[in-house]
Amino acid sequence: MFGLPAATVAIIFGIPAIWVIYTLTFVYLSRGWKAEDVAEDQLTAGGSGPATSAPGHRSEPENGGAA
Repeated sequence: MFGLPAATVAIIFGIPAIWVIYTLTFVYLSRGWKAEDVAEDQLTAGGSGPATSAPGHRSEPENGGAA
């Protein structure tokens, strides 16, 4: 194609094609993640309303409170 070697054409079109396939696969497989998180939060809260925190979870900042 356009006088380029086959290996160059494969790299130029193959890598983006693989990336698109990878991205579409990730989007397809992760489509239900939010629903799983909501269900898990309801289980940890006993199923009554939104969960404020999981049992044994400390509510301090992850960085130890340092500003």
